[in-house]
Order: sequence, then C-alpha cells, then structure tokens
Amino acid sequence: MDERFDVPADWYDGFFEGDWLEVVALAISDERTQQQADFLVERLALEPGARVLDLACGHGRVTLELARRGYRATGLDLSARSLAVARGAAEGEGLEVDLIEADMRELPPTGDFDAVVNLFTAFGYFEDERENERVLEGVARALRPGGAFLIDTVSLLGLMGRYRDRMWEVQEGGVLFLQEHRFDVLRGRNEARWTFVHPDGRRSEIVHSVRAYAPHELAAMLERAGLPVEAAWGSFDGSELTRESWRTILLARKPA
Repeated sequence: MDERFDVPADWYDGFFEGDWLEVVALAISDERTQQQADFLVERLALEPGARVLDLACGHGRVTLELARRGYRATGLDLSARSLAVARGAAEGEGLEVDLIEADMRELPPTGDFDAVVNLFTAFGYFEDERENERVLEGVARALRPGGAFLIDTVSLLGLMGRYRDRMWEVQEGGVLFLQEHRFDVLRGRNEARWTFVHPDGRRSEIVHSVRAYAPHELAAMLERAGLPVEAAWGSFDGSELTRESWRTILLARKPA
C-alpha cells in the first residue's frame, strides 16, 4: 500500500457529493434501513408524532423512513447533493420533512427534539477532539429534558480485530472499489483512500480520516456533554456490546 496519501483536515467537505453517494450510500438496501428504523423506534420508545433529528442524515434514507412512520423528522447534513436527493425523494412521496444544510457542529439550539440519532459512523470527523465534543454538546442543547440520543459508530475494539490494510470489492453496477487503510495509533484515527473504477474506465479517489473510539471512551464523552449512557448494543439486531462487536450503539439521555 502507498502510505503517502494525504488527508486534508476538512476532508468531509465534498467527500459525500460524488461516488460515496452514488456507489456506496445509494446502494444500502431498503431491508437494512427498515431494520435500523425498527430498532430506533423500539429502543428510543418513540411516541406517535415524536420530533426526531437525524444528525448527518446523508441522502435521508432514515429521515424519510421515520417520516413515513408518522414522526416529525428533521435531517441535517453538510452535503448539498445528498440533501437534494433527500428532498427529491420526499417530494416524490409527499413526505413532510425538514432538511437543513449545515455543519454538525452548528446544531439549532431548539431544546425540543424528543430524540437525536447519529448513524453509520458519522462522528469523529474533526482532528481537534474538542470539535467532536462540541457536536455532543450541541446534541444535548437540541434535546428536550428527558430526550434521548442514539449514536452508532464503528468500535475501535472490533475494528482492530478485523483490520485490513487493503481490500477490493465489486459494487452494484460493476464498479470496482479499492479500500486502502492505515491506522494512526497515536491519534486514534482510521485513515483511508478509496478508489472507484467504473466499467467505462472512469476512475476517482476520495480520502477520509475518522476517529475510532473504544466504547468506554465514547461513553465518557457523552457523560461530559450531559448525556449519560443508559443502554448499549453491538448491532442493530440487538446483540450485546462486547470487545468483538463491530459496531458501538449507545443510547444516552438528557436528564429530565
């Protein structure tokens, strides 16, 4: 693997506009979205008509599914193109959703969301750890007293047991997808270069760097933000969170 690729600090600005959206995000199955929505509704104990914020919502797959189920759904994301896809889908189905183009550090301090969700490792983007903590503090301000926050991210413990420096996949439509990884042990960041080779020969590359947290680290961050953890899982099938779990799913709550 070529170790020389560079990841800019603001890699997330534009990362989700092109092949990430077309090849990866839009290929996520409806079945997976349904499973995640079922889990959210059950574990968050959402009341009919509850107000839910999907933080870093992407193209709105979960936001729109919550709206289909009668919840007052808001999606926030920095990617204009992803939000355009979400708006088009919402208009096509006649769904009422509020879609906001903004940095996740700039959450509206409404204080009236019943729940906030952050899924698919859409956390730990920022090099300065204080900026990642700012996101959680914003979540706490956005929630009503007693409101819940559910975060789903890769587990550092599970990642280390499965770590691969290089792997190929074939995506839908015959796109070859090369993932090259390196892990910075002093910064706790998983850095990657993803290369997409399309059937017509077109080739593109994108890079990213995400802070990977052990479950106890993330729980401590939530506690400091005023969101103590009350439940944890290792998968959307409801399995126990263990050191082998690939995912860390934590449910935290703002004190009433």
